[in-house]
Amino acid sequence: MLDFISILFIFILDNIPQTTSKGFLIMPYLAYLSYRKDKKIAFLFPILAVILALHSREPAYAFLFVGLNIVFYHLYFINFDYNIGNVYVLSLLQIVTWKFYVDIPFVVVDILFLSIFYFIINLLYMRRATK
Repeated sequence: MLDFISILFIFILDNIPQTTSKGFLIMPYLAYLSYRKDKKIAFLFPILAVILALHSREPAYAFLFVGLNIVFYHLYFINFDYNIGNVYVLSLLQIVTWKFYVDIPFVVVDILFLSIFYFIINLLYMRRATK
């Protein structure tokens, strides 16, 4: 149920023209999917890449972005656990990665403001993943 709601919200947010609003749900959801080790994730990663590619000028770049994030999160969760101590570091890494993806300049106030949203969403996904 959480997967359906997350994909639905990502699809809705993808239709909003503002690019910074999309990342606070997409990046934590990618981390959540990478942490889970069930067979549904093989179906959900391509769906997420297709949603990102729908409004992209370069659809292959969206697939590459999702693929690189899968590898990064897999390596991250091999070395670190998905707990509250690592969630804030993970949130900051997700903000930087999303800023590179959408090619928006770094503004300290924007990063501080977004870190709150990323942290809250990551906490929700972490609680669900570690149950």
